[in-house]
Amino acid sequence: MPVVETHRMVDGEYPVLHFFINFCKNENGATAIEYGLIAGIISAALIAGLGNISSGINAVFQFIVDAFPKG
Repeated sequence: MPVVETHRMVDGEYPVLHFFINFCKNENGATAIEYGLIAGIISAALIAGLGNISSGINAVFQFIVDAFPKG
């Protein structure tokens, strides 16, 4: 990215405005952000799903523990 002088006007132009316009038009990294969002959504779904499954897993282990004689 070229260096932009942001502290003064050059030839009547507004370099800060051009910097922000170019920044908004730049799409580099958009794919990485999209993949990150997809991974976050999948992670949230897995956490929610595993929370529901955990009670069933606990029941299975409790059944195994109860099968052994106590004492």
